Amino acid sequence: MPRIGEYARYLIATAMLCNGVLGLYLGGAWVWLGLAGFVSLALLDFTAGADHSLRGGAGKWFYNGVLYLQLPLMVTLWVLFALHIRAGDLGWFNMIGALIAVAFLSALGGLPSAHELMHRKHPLEIAYCSLYLTVFGLPMNDLNHVHGHHPFVGTADDSDTPVRGQSVYRFVWNSIVDGTIKAYRFEKARLAKRGHSVLWWRSRVVWALLSVGAWVGFFLWLAGPLGLPWLIGAWAVCFLILGGFNYTQHYGIVRQPGTPLLPHHSWNHLNTFSRAVSFEISTHSEHHLDPDKHYELLRPYTQAPQMPSIVACFLASFIPPLWERVIAKPRLENWDRHFASPAEQELAMEANARAGWPQWLHSAPGA
Repeated sequence: MPRIGEYARYLIATAMLCNGVLGLYLGGAWVWLGLAGFVSLALLDFTAGADHSLRGGAGKWFYNGVLYLQLPLMVTLWVLFALHIRAGDLGWFNMIGALIAVAFLSALGGLPSAHELMHRKHPLEIAYCSLYLTVFGLPMNDLNHVHGHHPFVGTADDSDTPVRGQSVYRFVWNSIVDGTIKAYRFEKARLAKRGHSVLWWRSRVVWALLSVGAWVGFFLWLAGPLGLPWLIGAWAVCFLILGGFNYTQHYGIVRQPGTPLLPHHSWNHLNTFSRAVSFEISTHSEHHLDPDKHYELLRPYTQAPQMPSIVACFLASFIPPLWERVIAKPRLENWDRHFASPAEQELAMEANARAGWPQWLHSAPGA
């Protein structure tokens, strides 16, 4: 497939959200339009093949500016969703479609931009990231991601690294709860060094509570009291999507604590649309080696461990037997044999034993 234009590729997330906004604006069965757009993107990603090209051919203004486009569209999507709840004009079937569309498009359209901004240094970039995350009810998620996940990836101290045999459903719950607790602790420790409590007016904890309270209040003002279960339901789907993508990028990989981070400690999804719609999150090895490097400068590590399309992996992860048998186990056996250090091979076989998996390093390949 010909390479997508440098500008067009990073506008895919914005286009998906525009499609979803149009569907909710039209109402009725059109609310499924956003989900149909996601399915189309998934099919394109399955067939487009790998993209190992380097990026960076557009202006810096574009690479930075495009990160800010999705939030207004996300808010519009949720406003339209709330108005349909108040009007009660969709019926149960189309309301479910609207909920799924809002959750999927918010997560797929907003999380990659939020992820990029949480690795920036300017306070306004971090604040904008927090606004993205507030829509999902997780305004402090960046603290654990930057200060917990990145330093400890692949170890037992990282709740964003799923262990072998762990289903995506158990992983998402553990990841969200543990990540929120750790984010609070990171902020508490930061403030304590400056002689402040978590109730200080500039505390991220205080602003997180205020921002989520304001967002929930605004949504319920539009939707009415019946909006609360729909909001919680949409958040639950958002959590599954957030957790699902984390799940596929680190599943089963182990690292000896205290050892250097290397390219083989992350899975890479280098399909054309995987890279484009995720703002290069799927170019994962170099992102972990240099988290501060802007997304358009990340280089694909073609010799690092590879996964298929990130969308295919995401969808398969919600069917655990399919995920383990077809995607995870074959690639983890290859990882254990060809990438893991001797110490990591021991950790891998211990993880296999806990999961009830074969001790494949003790037998011939394919046995």
